[in-house]
Amino acid sequence: MPQVLIIRHGESLWNAEHRWQGWKDIALNDQGEAQAAARARELAHDGFKPRAVYASDLKRAARTGEIISAHLEAPFVTDRGFRERCGGDWEGHTSDEINEKWPGLLDRWRAGEIHSPPNGETIEDVFVRFDAALLRALAHVGTGMLLITTHGGVLWQVAERAGAPKRKLPVENLGGYWFDVVDGALCNPVQLDTLRVDAEPPDLE
Repeated sequence: MPQVLIIRHGESLWNAEHRWQGWKDIALNDQGEAQAAARARELAHDGFKPRAVYASDLKRAARTGEIISAHLEAPFVTDRGFRERCGGDWEGHTSDEINEKWPGLLDRWRAGEIHSPPNGETIEDVFVRFDAALLRALAHVGTGMLLITTHGGVLWQVAERAGAPKRKLPVENLGGYWFDVVDGALCNPVQLDTLRVDAEPPDLE
């Protein structure tokens, strides 16, 4: 049975500032680079040998995937289908700033009362492009293992859809899930062990 490991990128400059990123192309900070290298060493030590490493085309995920692929000596490919959910008008803002500019709207979004941030993506939009990218990657690796570096919001939703328990805290940087693949769909999620050098989880967005 094909297996897929999907992990979140390392800490970015805006993660450290607790800013919504979405499609804003924010680079890793030094901590994020170190996290990616640490996870790569752990995977190499465990003998993980993916046929390919795929990544979102945004810098923070692409750089994470690039670091890991180099350690694992696997081909590296980017696909914009693995991008984070577009945060629309909220991108670049902290949660406090969002609450100030759009009073009450963030709580309504988190409660599921509205389907997207203003001018952002719905989760249905995200699933359509993510699933298409996943099928492209699976076709590339065939029966081999696949690693994908993506973003916290996307990973959280994909894992829950596949059967993971609903989370109260976000997926930590370089955290992730193992999945089986059945008929092109992800299932049987198993949470990846916490990265030992990752001190504390970042904000949700």
